Amino acid sequence: MMGVIIKVRRLFGLAPFEHDSDHWKSQRSSAIALFILGYWFVYQLLFFINDASITDIQQWMAQPLNSVLLALTVLYTFYHSELGLQVITEDYIESKSTQITILYLVRTIRLFVIVLTFISLMRI
Repeated sequence: MMGVIIKVRRLFGLAPFEHDSDHWKSQRSSAIALFILGYWFVYQLLFFINDASITDIQQWMAQPLNSVLLALTVLYTFYHSELGLQVITEDYIESKSTQITILYLVRTIRLFVIVLTFISLMRI
């Protein structure tokens, strides 16, 4: 049970930065989630919202399943991106204080985008 809570905290940016095997596992699991969600999104783009009007797209987004899957796509995309940027930062920035600053800046941007996404989906 505690492992699930930690994973949810990490996904929402409320847990400490990961290192070593935890980081590797998170990258792989988020990549798998993005693979599945990416196929769902491309399928939706090609067959449902390809030539849709703004009203049709809003109605599509208002459907509960589509809203949840869209939110998960955004959540996992930015989480996976943060994990990748953490690796790049730790590999190429020598100063530990600069690394921490960059990592917290990336996390803040990710949390802002996630909150903005959830607010946008709720308003539809």
